[in-house]
Amino acid sequence: MATRVRKTPLFKKSLHDLIRGIRGCKDPESTDKYIREAISECRQEVMSQDMDIKSMAVLKLSYLQMLGYDMAWASFNVLEVMSSAKFTQKRVGYLAAMQSFGADTDVLMLTTNMLKKDLASANHLDVAIAISGISNIVSPSLARDLVDDLLRMMNHSKPYVRKKAVLVMYKIFLQYPEALRSSFPRLREKLEDPEISVVSATVNVICELAKKHPRNYLPLAPQLFQILTTSSNNWMLIKIIKLFASLAPIEPRLKAKLIPPITNIIQTTTAMSLLYECINCIVSGGMLAKDDEQLASMCVSKLRVFFEETDQNLKFVGLLAYNKIVLIHPLLVAQNADVIMDCMDDPDLSIRERAVELVVYLVNADTLFEVVKRLMLQLIPQSREQILPEPYRVEVVRRILDMCSNNTYANVTNFEWYVAVLVDLVKITEGIKDIGGEIGLELQNVAVRVRSVRDYAVAAAAKMLTERDIIVQAPGVLKYAAWVVGEYALYLEDPEAILEILISLSPQRLPNDAEAVYIQAIPKVYCFYAGDDRIPWVDSRAKRILQITERIVSFLEKFSTSMDIEVQERSVEFLELFRLIVLAIKERPEDDSDLTPPLLISRAMPGMFTEWELNPVSSKAQRRIPIPAGLDLEEEINDPVYYSESEDEEEALLRQQLLKQQEMLAAKNMNASGPTKISRKKSSARKGKGETISDASESEDEEVVKKRREERRQRQAEDPYYILESEKVVSKSRKSRKSKKESSSSSSSSSSEDEGGVGPMKNEKLDIDSIPIMKLEIASIAAPNDSKKKKKKSRAQPAHVEIMREETFGDVPDEEEDAIAERRAARAVAGGNAKQPILRVNAKGLEDLDLAEPDDDEAGRLEVEKFKAEIQEARQKAAEAAAADAQVEATHLVVKKKKKAKVVKKVKKSKKKEKAEAGPVEEEAAEKEEPVETTEEAKIEESKTVAVEESVEATENTKNAEVEATKNAEVEAEVKVEEQAQE
Repeated sequence: MATRVRKTPLFKKSLHDLIRGIRGCKDPESTDKYIREAISECRQEVMSQDMDIKSMAVLKLSYLQMLGYDMAWASFNVLEVMSSAKFTQKRVGYLAAMQSFGADTDVLMLTTNMLKKDLASANHLDVAIAISGISNIVSPSLARDLVDDLLRMMNHSKPYVRKKAVLVMYKIFLQYPEALRSSFPRLREKLEDPEISVVSATVNVICELAKKHPRNYLPLAPQLFQILTTSSNNWMLIKIIKLFASLAPIEPRLKAKLIPPITNIIQTTTAMSLLYECINCIVSGGMLAKDDEQLASMCVSKLRVFFEETDQNLKFVGLLAYNKIVLIHPLLVAQNADVIMDCMDDPDLSIRERAVELVVYLVNADTLFEVVKRLMLQLIPQSREQILPEPYRVEVVRRILDMCSNNTYANVTNFEWYVAVLVDLVKITEGIKDIGGEIGLELQNVAVRVRSVRDYAVAAAAKMLTERDIIVQAPGVLKYAAWVVGEYALYLEDPEAILEILISLSPQRLPNDAEAVYIQAIPKVYCFYAGDDRIPWVDSRAKRILQITERIVSFLEKFSTSMDIEVQERSVEFLELFRLIVLAIKERPEDDSDLTPPLLISRAMPGMFTEWELNPVSSKAQRRIPIPAGLDLEEEINDPVYYSESEDEEEALLRQQLLKQQEMLAAKNMNASGPTKISRKKSSARKGKGETISDASESEDEEVVKKRREERRQRQAEDPYYILESEKVVSKSRKSRKSKKESSSSSSSSSSEDEGGVGPMKNEKLDIDSIPIMKLEIASIAAPNDSKKKKKKSRAQPAHVEIMREETFGDVPDEEEDAIAERRAARAVAGGNAKQPILRVNAKGLEDLDLAEPDDDEAGRLEVEKFKAEIQEARQKAAEAAAADAQVEATHLVVKKKKKAKVVKKVKKSKKKEKAEAGPVEEEAAEKEEPVETTEEAKIEESKTVAVEESVEATENTKNAEVEATKNAEVEAEVKVEEQAQE
């Protein structure tokens, strides 16, 4: 029997047998059948009492889980294998847990004690594998329970364990950010660990933490600088340089300290990754100024080496660095335009995209035509195999628009060429959604800003309207083409043909916004066509105009019932106008005696559309208009109206009158109680006169305004005739108000940060001056060979083109720094949507965690901490009192034992006294029953009992006092927190 038990595991399938059986299946059906049979076998094996069989079953399930088969049903069996005493089995259990456990796993709460046991193991391999498992299965509750054990592991005797403990702390901080406060001193100590791998792991964790809140780690700058100047580990140097890149913008004094050692590394290192991080640190850290020509020249020349290598990754990161440097030193980057232009034809699309982004900043009036030509040739496929992906084609079109419109068309010298480019782009990008709107918006900008090219732009727009393929391939451009044609109908060569195109549109053929623009353009073109003074108003012309007007009426009747409110409103308004024009034309005499058109055509409609010229207006003009004095945006224009479904009109009126009377009585009571509550309007007026108002009245005033606002919103929500704001607008306004409040309190918060706060950085001083300043030596760098560059052709000076600037409020001109971003944002609204960011580690909990401040609500937090300290102090005093009583009791008993004779005498005296009181009979009986020694022992025991009872009574009194003090302190703390929350 014993022999059979030993041989049974040999007949079980191992992982090798499972993999071989899966590979032996010929079709998916047989594979699925085989795997399901294997899973059913594993269900039986995990129930075995033999841990070898159970661990092998868990290992096979882990493999099948990687193929997509669920093993959540075996989570408890995985936990059993994790608790095995054998390391090989324990490793299998932790592997399965790392693959299958999640935040919603039921048995996760059972792992806490087991993990604590493994972390306290004498075998460092058990500790290491437990730390690896924690990093993958950690949850907020596990992080809170295990943080103390992991802190002890950071001082383990084995560097291997210390390194893993430091790394796992980052996962702990992600799940339980408050652990960073208590763990920061220990984490800081690891920067001076004798083992270089532990220091590297610590730098890695601090670098990741600094991405969310870099100000917390400024005091570490001296230690990090020491590692930077003494270490030879390239990977650790890369992390430190990344960390300094995030710290340098916060502390300007770091620039003078960091540039010499980083420059030394740039000149001496042969590692391309370290070289790139050094250059990126100088650029991203704000260390490269416009007057640092020598440093910028060194960085640009070093980056040129990246393009001479065969590794495509080096080209990509080189272009990324150039994209950052070009914003500060465009002329230095332009010296390497040859390698950048070569990257535009690279087979790798990611390199092409970065090169196209960079070219926008390098083009000038001389190179614009050539660069646009090269980019447009990429959009024209030579064969089906050479068709580029649609996202890249869209990006190329956007970059063409950017480089041409940059700095208000500073590089465009021939706007007829630019309009032709826009027309060609519409044809080239047929079939690409959303890009037509961006091209049309740019055509609209050119027509508005450049008067000298309006006739050419209008002709191009009219051509787009007449081509039938565009309505299918690029419908987004038609909206802007119709706007240009309508606004500048004066430049149309054949307005009648354009009218025919506009009124031939069928409903729902275009988007609603395009239909609205078509309807708006019809009366503008009609006004120019019918009111043309050059053509005499004869009977034939009147009949022709009447015919077109009637067609316009029938066209507008189709759209007067549109479901879109904008289309319906415009069509109904113009429909009534054209009906009046039809009546006016029909009422004219038929004998050609009146050679003038109706006044609606000759005067009314021109006054509507041609009285004033439409000029571009800056997007920042509205915010520069000052708010009029005395305007209270919170004051209601009309008295509030109250609705009730269950009451009739008379009862509603009576209720409204009662409410008004109550409000008047409340106002009288407020005035009678004193000038404590001041209305918002009066307080603003008094502030204007220079008077000061107490903080209490301001807070009460804000509460009244807030309450009034909430009541108004509630009434508006119940009012079916009130159009509410969208949630996006409301949230945007709230965010803007919140940002204003944060900016107004930034000065006070910065001063409080300098003074220090509660936490591990409370008494920390920023000792940047302790970092030594090294001598900066930049080797002379030879300029790139000019022989490879093509000689610039002499070009005639272009004619001056007047470009209209945007109108704004005041004399301050708009900045051109955000021109590209603003134009791209406008085109994004007209065309496609923005790209979604790549998914990253969720570290939101670390963004607002300030080591110098315990919480956002500092005042409330300090109050709570104060009450907690009081509670702790009361408990400590109670414990000290209990300990003192116990010590007195013990001393009392020891003294009794040492001085037994004196105690016996006292007992005898008390005994005689009792005998005298009790009488001679009882005295004789007592003397006969008990000897003297027995009486002494009984008295000693009795005294002990009395002392113990007294100490217990004192302890109970102390505990009762402690409980009462704790309850009172907690109640006061809750009241304080509720008051602060209400404020």
